[in-house]
Amino acid sequence: MKLQLKVPLLVTLILTVFGLISGGAMLYFQRTASITQFQRMAISLTRAVQGSLEQGMLMGELGYTREAMVRITEEEMVNHVVLYSSDGKIAASSGESEFGITEDTDEIRRVMQSAEVSMQNERRNGHRELRVVTPVLNKPECQGCHDPGMKVLGAIKVGLNVTSIDNQARQQTMLLGVAGGLTLLIIGGGLAFALKRAVLNPLSRLAESAQTLSRGDYTVRARKDTDDEIGTLAQAFNELAGSVEQRTRELEVSRQELARWNMDLEDKVQQRTGELSALNAIVTTINQSLDLDRILNDALTKILTVLDIEAGAVHLLDEKSGLLVMMVHRRLSPDFAKKINKLKLGDGVVGRVAQSGEPIIVNDVTAGPRTTVIEGETGVFQAYISLPVQSRNRVLGTLSLASYTPNKFDAETLRLLSATGEAIGIAVDNARGAQSLEEANKIRENLLEKLISAQEEERRRIARELHDEACQSMAALAINLETIADSLPEKYHSARQKLRTLKERAIQTAEGIRNLALELRPSILDDLGLFNAIDWYAKGYLVKRGIDVKIDADHSKMKLPPYTETMLFRIIQEALTNVGKHAEATKVRVRMRGDTSRFIVEVEDNGKGFDVEAALKKEGVRQNLGLHGMSERATLLGGSFNISSEPGKGTTVHVEVPLPGGKNAN
Repeated sequence: MKLQLKVPLLVTLILTVFGLISGGAMLYFQRTASITQFQRMAISLTRAVQGSLEQGMLMGELGYTREAMVRITEEEMVNHVVLYSSDGKIAASSGESEFGITEDTDEIRRVMQSAEVSMQNERRNGHRELRVVTPVLNKPECQGCHDPGMKVLGAIKVGLNVTSIDNQARQQTMLLGVAGGLTLLIIGGGLAFALKRAVLNPLSRLAESAQTLSRGDYTVRARKDTDDEIGTLAQAFNELAGSVEQRTRELEVSRQELARWNMDLEDKVQQRTGELSALNAIVTTINQSLDLDRILNDALTKILTVLDIEAGAVHLLDEKSGLLVMMVHRRLSPDFAKKINKLKLGDGVVGRVAQSGEPIIVNDVTAGPRTTVIEGETGVFQAYISLPVQSRNRVLGTLSLASYTPNKFDAETLRLLSATGEAIGIAVDNARGAQSLEEANKIRENLLEKLISAQEEERRRIARELHDEACQSMAALAINLETIADSLPEKYHSARQKLRTLKERAIQTAEGIRNLALELRPSILDDLGLFNAIDWYAKGYLVKRGIDVKIDADHSKMKLPPYTETMLFRIIQEALTNVGKHAEATKVRVRMRGDTSRFIVEVEDNGKGFDVEAALKKEGVRQNLGLHGMSERATLLGGSFNISSEPGKGTTVHVEVPLPGGKNAN
């Protein structure tokens, strides 16, 4: 029930109770006064009757006495008059049938003995009657006929009709009830109207404003009509609503910034992942052969395909002539290709890059009048980049790329191409210097180290950015959300709960970012080595999925080369990830053992298994990922990779790699 109904009802109830109590008390005292007055009147009347009767008795004329009684009973208020002798007999009565009857009642005897007046109420013929009994005292003038020793000669009983008094009281009660009811109705209505106008209506408007605020409309304001407590409350509500509106706007701005930041972060992670994948694809292509022409052709083709660039060329420095010779090119015009076929150091963009070892980027050829123009098969390129191909801090040549799209080459592309240039330089150096198996192995190890370092350094940098920037920003956001929620009054529970829900989502996002950073590059691998890193990842990734994990590691303190540890960790990580995602296994066992010449890893599960040949064909479209990725990493280490599985019989991954300096080193 609303307060607008409760208050008038309560006022009416209070006034009704007060009216009933006061009216009842008034009627009670008025009736008591009326009865007291009536009793006094009855006593006076009885004494008058007694005087009349005593006169007749002194004269000895009972007829006169009888006539007086009858005359008295003709009064409306007198029902009957009875004269009793000292022995209790009726000596005279207004009714003839009562004459000579003895009434031996307690009341008559008590009056005879005490000589005091007695009054009692009784019902007679359906009406209330007041009976007054007075003693007839033995006065001196009566002692001539009566014994002087008698104190009371008899008694006179007069019955008075109380009906008139009752009717009068009833009429007064009705009149007082009607008048009091109308008075209470008028007073109650006026009081209720005043309360409604002065208190209830402002409170109702304030409640409506609060409900509107709770529904999310933070622009609502309460109307302030007075300067009393309700006006102060409305002012406080408006200040609170303004504060909530301001905080809500700030929260919405923060949410939008967070959404934009998340989108930027996702784009950055996807971009980094794509760059790492592209770098891996390019370097893997380069590493597949020691033939210089094949390396350069495959590398340039892969670069143009992966990075979606229209044209390019690779120049190598001829140590005998000192000239830069174009070894391979794509989609350059024949005349321009002939023009830059051989260049001196410092001649043109390519010559300056080879001479200085610093890249040159032009993203808009129309920006400057002295910009070199590169001609393609279908027109002039709008943007180009040329960077050194180097190995062991020695420039071996240049890698030049051109695009018809302006602003094609940014800082991220430059970093990726720089790593690619180093990889091509190592491959060129490898191809030129592959005179013996030992020299080829050293070049391969350098290439491996560069590749692993480039990939893992990029992972480490991204993980550090995620941890240092993203996690801290999310933590700050969670703290701000908690502060805003705590600053709201308790009555705005819904708004506080929404803020705390956003805080929990921010904490969950920070936890997800932290897990992503750990997966990109777990610091435990650098700090504690391969064995502890595998134990941490296996138990952290699989145990929480309900999979029992057992790690068997012989020579757990054995220290492997950093790039070997990294490659093995990625192979085992991929194998455990496949178990968690696809195998539906309940148990996994990882065995690691090694000696001075080789290191062996086995990952065995009791999952549902699969058709290896079909899976490898399916995996073929995902180059260097999944099963192919594990196989290629093992190959890069000069080792072997084998996977055995059948549907319903689990899966076993076996990796064996030689250790540097061992007799099995390849």
